[in-house]
Amino acid sequence: MSSCIFILDEQLNPLILKNFKSVHNCEAFAHYFKKVYKQESGPIISHRGIVYVSICRDGLFYVSVVLNGLAFNVMAILVYLSELNTLLKRYLRIGKIDKTSIMDNFNLVYELLDESSDYGIPQLTDYNIIRDFIKIKPNLSVQDTDSHHSKSEESDDDNDKKVSSIIKENKDKSNKHGLQDDEQYMNSFILRATTQAISWRPKGIYYAKNELFVDIIESQVYLVDLKCNQVRKNFIQGKIICRSYLSGMPKVKMCINKMLKDKTSFLERTKFHQCVALDSLDNQDFIGFIPPDGEFQLCEYKLKRHINDAPIVKVINHQVIKHKRKNKIQVVVTVEPHFKAQNSASSLKIKIPLDSVMRDYTIDLRRQPRFKSDIGSVAFNLTERTILWDAEGMKGGHGEKQYSAQVEFFLFDEVKEQERILELKASMDPPPLRTGIQLDQLYAQVQQNGEVSKGDTCDLILLDFEVPYYACSGLKVEYLKVEENQLQYQSFPWVRYKTINDQEYAFQI
Repeated sequence: MSSCIFILDEQLNPLILKNFKSVHNCEAFAHYFKKVYKQESGPIISHRGIVYVSICRDGLFYVSVVLNGLAFNVMAILVYLSELNTLLKRYLRIGKIDKTSIMDNFNLVYELLDESSDYGIPQLTDYNIIRDFIKIKPNLSVQDTDSHHSKSEESDDDNDKKVSSIIKENKDKSNKHGLQDDEQYMNSFILRATTQAISWRPKGIYYAKNELFVDIIESQVYLVDLKCNQVRKNFIQGKIICRSYLSGMPKVKMCINKMLKDKTSFLERTKFHQCVALDSLDNQDFIGFIPPDGEFQLCEYKLKRHINDAPIVKVINHQVIKHKRKNKIQVVVTVEPHFKAQNSASSLKIKIPLDSVMRDYTIDLRRQPRFKSDIGSVAFNLTERTILWDAEGMKGGHGEKQYSAQVEFFLFDEVKEQERILELKASMDPPPLRTGIQLDQLYAQVQQNGEVSKGDTCDLILLDFEVPYYACSGLKVEYLKVEENQLQYQSFPWVRYKTINDQEYAFQI
């Protein structure tokens, strides 16, 4: 389908050019795409008989070029480009692909393009299988190997040990047939794995300890207008991520309470991995599947919520109070948690915009603002003109607990400022030295350099939170059973729940 594939940076300059069908001067098509692409353009652009199919991930553009009016499947190309981005993340072991990581690992990128696509037709993008025969070590920078991805690196290390044991076992078999150091035998082994009925899991996997980890992660989408108290969006997007370290060909049975209550409604809003037999879901009350080895996403779902259902963390009050006698204003924000009382938020950051305050009032930044909060700490960000309230460890509740944060700013008094200037002119003493952080000079410098951010979120209170051991939809795994008829080993299944915020979780003021 694809004649050539490009990876472009933020300025649409080519980083990777892969020519599948010996197209003459394929670099020219990258320059043509730069000319015809606009921000309002969709993922498909047709120009003079040339079709460009593109996606944007982490600021990079993945572009497929289709020539000569060939019949092609647009969705297949879009899915392949998205899976290619995911495959690069898994190989490079980073959460975000950037220009530097592509340039430092261009040989690995070309190898993945060669193995994942044959003559421009997508073939294989499963990391758990393709890692068996592409052994190029990624070139990672120091900042990419952070603690956020330490768990995934440990799991990948375990997988590499498992893969090496499989390769060693197959090499031992090849030695018996006189095929030592011959890659043809290993390639035939991988070919059998990809062409058999269960293409997502090769045979011969063995672990000393058999474990299955299941993570249920739900992100809540909530958007409300505080002025008119109108809820615009309120639903849940969830996914079930599994990490399988099981020997042989195990069969897993997972029962979810949502299927027991209303199976038809739940299945209509759920998209499953290819390992799940969809035909069997109509006749049984559990999800049966043979899991791929390593980490994979079992399913993703979208559940509706009633418009009156309270969010996980609700902003119930936002006020700007002006005290004329004291010549200052007070910004007050009150939140209310709505999750189990025995749980607590492992991370909760509330960003309160101050654009309207800075626009309507003249703040005297020579005097330090005052902060007060019932929990956590409060800080003032000059560049973004926001208040950042870090309320980590907030306990749960169902409306009986409320937490507040207050920030006081002093207003500029022109009369007192004129009196101070006249007093300094009449006095023979030098002006007193100022100590501490001089916010007025910092803010003037930031404005002069044009570093003040002006985004679309100037009237939105944004929340970033994470509540472990809790699923806001009420979804629960009733039982999880692992069966392997040949080996009959003891397995250890584990289940975790977590609720986080979606990007569209905000309160409009």
